[in-house]
Amino acid sequence: MEIVILVSLLSLYCDFTDAECLVISPARLVVKYGDPASAKCTSDQPKQLGWEATEGGTGLTDKEVKFLNWSVDSVTDWNNNPTCFTEAGQCQKQLDITVYKLPDSVSISYRKYPDPMVEKHHYQLQCLVQNIAPIERLRVTFYKVNTTGEQTELDTQQKSKDNIKTPENGTYTLDFTPSRDDDGAQLWCSAMLDLGPEGPQPPPVMESDRLNINVLYKPQITMSPGCFSMSITEGDTLSLNCSAKGNPAPSYDWLHPQSAPPPTPQKRDP
Repeated sequence: MEIVILVSLLSLYCDFTDAECLVISPARLVVKYGDPASAKCTSDQPKQLGWEATEGGTGLTDKEVKFLNWSVDSVTDWNNNPTCFTEAGQCQKQLDITVYKLPDSVSISYRKYPDPMVEKHHYQLQCLVQNIAPIERLRVTFYKVNTTGEQTELDTQQKSKDNIKTPENGTYTLDFTPSRDDDGAQLWCSAMLDLGPEGPQPPPVMESDRLNINVLYKPQITMSPGCFSMSITEGDTLSLNCSAKGNPAPSYDWLHPQSAPPPTPQKRDP
């Protein structure tokens, strides 16, 4: 029973020292792939310190010191987890480091090209973000701007946190149902890499090219002479106006009452 108690106390002591005896600053480091990086490990009491890392690692110091720096000229290892440690591993602390890379390109397209695009039909847009890391920090937003310059945010998407550190391609889709008001509008998507307060500020944003859309819709009469009664002298000129809006542009036909089809006779009850 005494041995169990002793082991438990030792475990508590180790947990305490792991949490308290070493401090790394900055507490979180965000660095662009290929850029230099550095951090400082500080001990509460002079100790032999070292850094275990795939890049920039150092062995234990010959003398007891209160701090030891870690630095590299260029971060090229996506999975580097620099860890500061003391003699015999009595105390250790890992640097919270995030290595990021901006996308090579951002593009928007249709998953299946609409030929042609028709109002009230359903289509799917696709935003492709190529070679970005970490992808879980990426937020993709779809936008629309109409012919008057009014901008609308259609949707914002983010991948689930899967802890993938290496560069990935991300594909994001949006269901889109155009209306006649969308004719002549533009669509695009933007990719924002939000790395928190330790990352670049403001968060870097990269936009796709704009996609011009042409929407076909049936004509709608916007001005008509309507129903009216008037007297006119034979030989005089009668001017009537009628206009409609549609895509493609509508053509017009005028029918004289005498050439119009006769009304269908209604049946009367006996």
